[in-house]
Amino acid sequence: MDMEFGKTWTEAQVKALMGQSESVRLEFKSGAMFDDPLNTKWVDELSKQVSAFANTEGGELILGVKEEKKSKVAATVDGVATTLARERLQQLIEGNVSPDLPGIRVQVVKLSSCADRVVFVIQIPQGSTAHQANDGRYYGRSEFEVKHLRDRDIRLRMSRGRVAQANVYARVKSVVPGTDHEKELRAKHADAFRAYCKNPKDAFERFPELADLIGPGGQPDEISFDFVLKNDGELTIRDPAVKLSEVCRHGLFDGFTLHGGSLPSRIEMRGDVVYPGDERDIAGSGAKLQCRPGVALSESICIVKWKIFLDNSPPSEGEIDLGAVVQKARGCAGSGRPDSIKA
Repeated sequence: MDMEFGKTWTEAQVKALMGQSESVRLEFKSGAMFDDPLNTKWVDELSKQVSAFANTEGGELILGVKEEKKSKVAATVDGVATTLARERLQQLIEGNVSPDLPGIRVQVVKLSSCADRVVFVIQIPQGSTAHQANDGRYYGRSEFEVKHLRDRDIRLRMSRGRVAQANVYARVKSVVPGTDHEKELRAKHADAFRAYCKNPKDAFERFPELADLIGPGGQPDEISFDFVLKNDGELTIRDPAVKLSEVCRHGLFDGFTLHGGSLPSRIEMRGDVVYPGDERDIAGSGAKLQCRPGVALSESICIVKWKIFLDNSPPSEGEIDLGAVVQKARGCAGSGRPDSIKA
């Protein structure tokens, strides 16, 4: 189940979480921790959780859902007693994280099976600086745990609002299934295919192009894509430069080939001004992949590493799992959904 930050939660959506694992953007807490009115240790726990979400990617903290301790999978909805008011909960959360974190939203989800218990969904945005818990420490999240941040990580988060930050994603422009491509070729070279059906040997002599048209496994799927730069920070970006590099496994070209040469190693985006939240096409980054129909591409089969050089700021860098992007695009094309996809 994909998390959609900012949505309004319902009881059905909470119950749909059963069996889902915690992640870097999702955490479950049993309602039992709130049942003892004399024990306020949960305030410290929530402070750590909010600090960790704010210092990582933001996310949602679900109170009143009990998880399996070993697997970190949501198991049951146990709810939080209605004696804990939403207003008090929000005040305690906001008052125990420093500096202030605007945008925290607390939702109450009523339970039809238990009138005196509810589920709280706390939606926590990513902070624009480093946010401290009430124990004086800074926390961050990995996939399944909250951890202390080191000095370098804290400094990086404190610089979020003072330095430019950008991201690169792959945008699929078109997906042409091999079956469609084969129909086009047969229509375009109808004479050659008719001759092949009558006398293959003679046809190859008369129509040399048949050697390329008729091959093992039929025509491949073709996926065209390019790359886009997005300004994820709070400062305007001017004249960025982008470096792209491929890291591909040896088995990649068995039914999965990149056409048009390697990706450009460095692209100067001279004259481009990218305001916060805006995007710009990276000119010259277009490429095409061909995949044999029916060949599933495993994750990490082809990684594109990117690095963006920015004025007066440290470079932004990351990587894109191109195999996963292409496989997702092929699935969307097969289901009739739009083929413009980013990742």
